[in-house]
Amino acid sequence: MTEQQLCMKPVLIVCRAESAQQAPKWLYASVSGYCGMVSQYGVDANPAHHICLGGKWLGLCDLFRQQPKLLDEHEYFWFPDDDIQTTPEDIQRFFRLCQLRGFELAQPALTPNSVYAYRLTVGNPWFEYRLTNFVELMMPLMHKKLLIQLLPIMADKHAALGVDWLWHQLVSKPREQVAIIDSVKMGHYRPRNTHLVSRMRAHEIDLLEERKQTFKELGIKPYQHAAHAGRLLNGIKVKGLCAKLNVVMGYFTIRKKITQQRWKYKHYRAFLSAGKAEGQ
Repeated sequence: MTEQQLCMKPVLIVCRAESAQQAPKWLYASVSGYCGMVSQYGVDANPAHHICLGGKWLGLCDLFRQQPKLLDEHEYFWFPDDDIQTTPEDIQRFFRLCQLRGFELAQPALTPNSVYAYRLTVGNPWFEYRLTNFVELMMPLMHKKLLIQLLPIMADKHAALGVDWLWHQLVSKPREQVAIIDSVKMGHYRPRNTHLVSRMRAHEIDLLEERKQTFKELGIKPYQHAAHAGRLLNGIKVKGLCAKLNVVMGYFTIRKKITQQRWKYKHYRAFLSAGKAEGQ
């Protein structure tokens, strides 16, 4: 399917925020290609919008429990954190590329100066997209088929830490339909975990214990995150060792722009030696 032939299906964006007033402005932009909803967790929440005083994924599951018709009305869903910095135009480009390539689980890459948790998610300047064995919890786009499988798994989990080590195995074709979109980069600059951890502590919820139980419950074994294939900006598709070499060389060109955690040579070597995840 070419981009000219693609009739982009509207994507439902659901963003968890303290209140509707504090939701990011791009959520409500008047553009085609997506519609936005806010799910609130703050005590000053507006009753006109969904309210659930828990973690991100607990709240999202509650939303779909209360409004199951949303699953019938949309084919794709995007669940970004409320501190993602982007524009409506970049969101549209991200959605269009994911639908054009048939990805069932994907995320935009992060800008080089973002606060990140996983090196694989930092945008690689040589790629349009990379096929990976990992998409993180921060801002995943997923097809309805995947979301329906995940809702029972997520139901009682506030942060769902650890589920993103598993969900790539639930898509129809894990080696072909899981991707990080490098040609669309978004910013994340809030320090990791400080806001979420403090909020959960107020409710006497230990997120590290929740993560431990999730790994045990789902039988998750840690593995090296990797890109096994991709499409370069010049349109050439690469895979295997060729893909890994391009990943390393692309990252090396922006090494001085990655400001949050300096990379050492062992981190570049890890991209070359990384194998595929269990189940792929």
